[in-house]
Amino acid sequence: MEFKRWFEATDIFGFDAQLSDNPPDDNMLSKPINKFDLELMMDLLAQKSIGLFEAFQPFVSETQWGKEPGAVKLEVDTGLTFYIKRLGIDKTGGPRWITKKMFQLNRQGYGGLEDSVAQEVHNHLVNAFEQNLDGPQEYTNEDLENLTTHVYNKIKRVMKDVFMPAGIKKLSEYAYIISLNLRGHGLEAQDQRRVEQNQTMLTYDQEQGAIRIFNYNIESPVGKAHKWEIMENDLDIYFFPSQDREEISECMAVHFKFY
Repeated sequence: MEFKRWFEATDIFGFDAQLSDNPPDDNMLSKPINKFDLELMMDLLAQKSIGLFEAFQPFVSETQWGKEPGAVKLEVDTGLTFYIKRLGIDKTGGPRWITKKMFQLNRQGYGGLEDSVAQEVHNHLVNAFEQNLDGPQEYTNEDLENLTTHVYNKIKRVMKDVFMPAGIKKLSEYAYIISLNLRGHGLEAQDQRRVEQNQTMLTYDQEQGAIRIFNYNIESPVGKAHKWEIMENDLDIYFFPSQDREEISECMAVHFKFY
């Protein structure tokens, strides 16, 4: 069995040569679900070492190898998005966990295959661990602008039909916003609020030498006048300038393809 069977994977994840023509199936009732046991998978993963490091689990949804620069960890959020992160040092000498890769667990469910999934995830963690250590480096406004454009184009390629590209806005020399409008009158959230717009902010902290990308919705109460309010972040991750921009944009593509 192949990794792409367990994870929603296309070429934006680096596993398939061609982009799939089939949209993701978001109807949880369309197919029988064999519920995936995340806790079991994390326990199985924690039995595996990386380099000379044994795993430890600060939280049920997090498994880590090492505590010094170069350490790696897996984080899993409530939506079963998997984040492979690596520990680096920013310009101030402080620790910074940067994101190396993201995956979305296949929503059809693969209960009973937790051991196989753990092994595949472990392979990718080892790959991240064996790479050269990323860190701060000279980064200009033009670099951030180019990254923003690259991320924007990647998002447009994979985003769902409910979104409409609304352009890029420059807030300052080191801050840009990517905006996506919602078709029709917006998308109603579960708490009876209307999603008016989705925004992704990309910033570069000159003092720390780190890139931060975070995503959030702007919403209004349903049935009332439009009152655009910024909601909590759906995504908040960091990168270093030494990372390839394709590695960064692929992470954002995962977020929007399965939003």
